[in-house]
Amino acid sequence: MASARVAAVAMQKGGVGKTTSTINLARAAAVYHQARVLVVDFDPQGNCTSTLAADELDPEGLTVADTVLPDTDVTMADVVVPTIWDGVDLAPAGETLATAEARIAASTAGREHRLRKSLAPMLDRYDLVLIDNAPALGLLLVNALTAADVAVLVAEADQWSADGLALLRKTVGMVSEYANPTLRVAGVMINRWRNTSTATELADEIAAGVEAHFPGTEVWLDRRVPLWQPIVDYMQAGRGLDEGPARLRLLAETTYQPIAGELLGVDVEVGA
Repeated sequence: MASARVAAVAMQKGGVGKTTSTINLARAAAVYHQARVLVVDFDPQGNCTSTLAADELDPEGLTVADTVLPDTDVTMADVVVPTIWDGVDLAPAGETLATAEARIAASTAGREHRLRKSLAPMLDRYDLVLIDNAPALGLLLVNALTAADVAVLVAEADQWSADGLALLRKTVGMVSEYANPTLRVAGVMINRWRNTSTATELADEIAAGVEAHFPGTEVWLDRRVPLWQPIVDYMQAGRGLDEGPARLRLLAETTYQPIAGELLGVDVEVGA
């Protein structure tokens, strides 16, 4: 059985849609590619967890934080729970992730590899692992990138996203040099797209910044995600975009399906 591909969804700016992207990519992988998917909620805010968990979780229960603590006996299998969707499982987050980050930072050996070690025994159970990350450049993100085969960057067509690429490049470069030499950036998603001349100029600037900081990395300008409130509404209601009206189904088929296919290593011909 093939080992799962692991993708870390990242950008240090908040509010760009990392969690929305993670959830919709998980849904697309399961629905369109019949993939077995594990979503790892590595963000202390826990939005993936509150959206996807099939049952109400015990506030004192085990979370992904317990699997990455130094000298832990908790395994990833101990914390994984079912989600509201067939084919998608969840490693839930909790506020204890922030505490876990501090404890990992205080350890001496292998602190960048805690999540990678925790995930390793699970990889033959899934086709795709998606790691949702906090809007930060700390040790949790370093762990996610160390565990990943690829990173998916999520940005808006705004100046902050353009400027932030240089900072993110330093983190990705450090992980590539010292912890995960096979890490690559799969591509950049443009979220919350507003079809204005200013947005178009900034999208071009982001594309130029990506080429400067991540040479050869594709910015998926043909798969931009528009600023549509129903995208969030459907996600928060626990429904897939493929279950929505025509324009949401088209978005799922032409944006999330091919990106999920790329992460899985599947060639997707949209509209075929």
